Amino acid sequence: MRNNTRFIQAALSLVAIAFLCGSCSSGDPEIRASNVRVVRVQDLSGAFAERLSVFVLLEDSDGSADFGSIVVTHDDSGLFWTITPDRSEIMLRGKDRWTGSSLLTGPGDGPIPEGAYSLAVSDLAGNEDVTTFTLSALDLSAESPYRFEVSAGQWKLERQADAGNFRNVWFLLYDRDSKLLNTWKVPESGKKILTGSVKTFLAIAQNAVFIQCYAESVSGMAGVLLTPLTLQ
Repeated sequence: MRNNTRFIQAALSLVAIAFLCGSCSSGDPEIRASNVRVVRVQDLSGAFAERLSVFVLLEDSDGSADFGSIVVTHDDSGLFWTITPDRSEIMLRGKDRWTGSSLLTGPGDGPIPEGAYSLAVSDLAGNEDVTTFTLSALDLSAESPYRFEVSAGQWKLERQADAGNFRNVWFLLYDRDSKLLNTWKVPESGKKILTGSVKTFLAIAQNAVFIQCYAESVSGMAGVLLTPLTLQ
């Protein structure tokens, strides 16, 4: 199987919102909205690491080319991340362009600190707009709220006893080059175990080779992304 980073980037860009660019200016940037979440990502060995996903919807009279940087700062520790144009991710949502990153890592690749944060966006002239957000611990006592398996043409999704408020689940479908093809929202049935045929996914993405399970909390500020599995 290919490097898990490609799956992570595709998946987190999908479940977040994504990217923009930057030109000189007199107008000030304005943060119209922000999208923040902590995602626990499972690697190919089965271990988990946390990633911080931060995206902003910007408005600037000088245009999208006037993007300079995004600085995310943990207020208590002073830990910060800087997202520059060459390291930003961008995706359109309708007519809106969101800028940010889905792969910010904690100190030593450890947990993302809880608490209050500031989020500052600057243009190329140094004009700035600032907003704030607060991160709580992932409401998750187990490493994963769900167990997901694919075998003999069937899939099985089992909700764990301590899954908490991780009730929104999607399956992400990729081709053999790790390109995201389609997504499927798992209906919320209240059942502990759901099963089905992989033919369901091949019907909506006939070139699908890998499938990945993503579970998100009701608040939308925490998620768990499981290792991609071979579909066929």
